[in-house]
Amino acid sequence: MNSPDTEPVLIGLTGGIASGKSTVVQYLRQAGFSVIDADKLGHKVLEPGNPGYNKVVEKFGNEILNPDSTLNRPVLGRIVFGDPEKLKQLNEISHPIIEDMIQKEFKKLASVSIGGVVFLEAALLIEANWHKVCQLIWVVTLEPAVAINRLQERDGLSQTEAQSRFETQLAPEERLTYADVVLQNEGSQEDLFSLTQQALQKLKQSRSDNLSQKPLTASRKSFYE
Repeated sequence: MNSPDTEPVLIGLTGGIASGKSTVVQYLRQAGFSVIDADKLGHKVLEPGNPGYNKVVEKFGNEILNPDSTLNRPVLGRIVFGDPEKLKQLNEISHPIIEDMIQKEFKKLASVSIGGVVFLEAALLIEANWHKVCQLIWVVTLEPAVAINRLQERDGLSQTEAQSRFETQLAPEERLTYADVVLQNEGSQEDLFSLTQQALQKLKQSRSDNLSQKPLTASRKSFYE
C-alpha cells in the first residue's frame, strides 16, 4: 500500500481564458511533474478517425470541414461561441470522451510523475465536471479586463469576439468556490513561478499531513510578507 505522500493524486489546474495557466504549467513541467492538457485531448477527439469526429460533423454539417476533411476549428468556434445551445451540443459530444481519456492518461502518468502527482490543465475543468475526478483543485486568477486584452492579442480576436468567449466561461467568483489553492496572477511571470513553487511546497507538506483539505491561498502579498 502506498504512503500518503506517494499515493497517486490528480490535481485540476484551471482558471479563466488567458489567466496564466500555461505559465504555471511551464513551471510544473520544468519541476518534473506530468501535466495532462485537456485542450490537446479535445483536439484529438475531433480528428478524423477518432471518437467524436463523426458525431460533430453529423451535428454541425460539412461546412465545419476543410477540403482535406479535417476540422476547420475557427469556423466551428464561430458557430458555437455565438450560440449557447450549439456550444452545449458540442460539449455533450466531446466532454465525456475527453474525461475517459483523462483517466487513462492519469493512470499512465502517475507512475512516472514526481510523487505520483499529475496535473490536469483544463479551462473548463468545472463546467465539464472533470473536477470530480480530481483530488485537489488549483485556480489561477487574473483581472477580467487584463485577460480579455491578452486573449485578443494571443488569438487575434476582436474585442467583441474575446468578450463573447470570456462570457461563455464560469463566473470567476463561482470558480473560486471549488479552489483548494488560488494562484493570484498579479505580477510578472517570475512572480507566478514563485507562487507556484510555494504552492508545491505547501502541497508536499499537506501530503505528509495526509492530504489536509484546508484551502490554501497563494498571493504575492501573502508569499512576500
